[in-house]
Amino acid sequence: MPLSTFAHFENTTEPLAITHQGQFPAITVSFNLAPNASLGDAITAVDKTQKDMHMPPSLQAGFQGTAASFTNSLANEPLLILAALITVYIVLGVLYESFIHPITILSTLPSAAWALSSRCFCFTRI
Repeated sequence: MPLSTFAHFENTTEPLAITHQGQFPAITVSFNLAPNASLGDAITAVDKTQKDMHMPPSLQAGFQGTAASFTNSLANEPLLILAALITVYIVLGVLYESFIHPITILSTLPSAAWALSSRCFCFTRI
């Protein structure tokens, strides 16, 4: 029985190496930032493009390097802000020897943040 009855040969090009992440084949897509572009905007654009592609659930995408560090730091930001507020409350409580005075002082933070952001917004428009 000749081999050509159940197989055929053809010349094609293949990659020299197949990269893996864990035990799964992986590809790397890299990007550079445009001048005056922020990393947060680039990550948002990449995530939006990924969602618009409607990839099957078997495909996974993730960032590596600086972009991964950036997304990880943003994930921990609410906990860091909460820890900072608790620390400030404790320090003010020790300073004023009261439980209520730190709350009255910390209650002014939202209005102060609003005033600061509105002033920065006004001066950046000039």
